[in-house]
Amino acid sequence: MKSAALIVISLMFLEGCSVYKSDGRNQFEAAAPAKIKTASLSASAEIYKLVGCKTQTPLETWFNDEFPRTNYELVVMENDLEIWRTTHSGSVEVKAIQRGENKYVQSCSYEFATAAIWDLYREQFIRELENNLMISE
Repeated sequence: MKSAALIVISLMFLEGCSVYKSDGRNQFEAAAPAKIKTASLSASAEIYKLVGCKTQTPLETWFNDEFPRTNYELVVMENDLEIWRTTHSGSVEVKAIQRGENKYVQSCSYEFATAAIWDLYREQFIRELENNLMISE
């Protein structure tokens, strides 16, 4: 009797496991990564917040070039773009300075909620700035 009950219980467990090998389950597992990636890309529009932008005067530009703030870390330095970062109570503030024609210098500040988010999206953010996608309001 005990062996018959054990066989029945074993068969029930094996029957339950077959659900995980069904065609429906395989389709779900195949489609899931694309759906997760799409959802994360739609949320990436909110990975940072533009704090503000302004056009710097020649005096401000000279002063910032000669005396950079000590609490900022230089992330990228190119001929027409500098990116600096610092942390404030857990969030990451990023300052992008873009130099244009006729000594036109625009400075924009962005805020990332955490250092982990900055680390995750850093390369994407830098690429956007290098492609001249600085947002000015």
